[in-house]
Amino acid sequence: MQHTECATCGRKLKDKKSIERGYGPVCYDKHLQAIEEEFERNQMTIYDVIEGEAYV
Repeated sequence: MQHTECATCGRKLKDKKSIERGYGPVCYDKHLQAIEEEFERNQMTIYDVIEGEAYV
């Protein structure tokens, strides 16, 4: 799907790569950082599993 405006800030997307992903370069970096932070928050260690704190 191609987008003409950034999904985060609404600015007009100008280059092909930004249009394809739906984010401008700055917003895309922030988007990736937010995904990475969410991933890290949801990570469990083996100790969580052993201590029974794992989500079932």
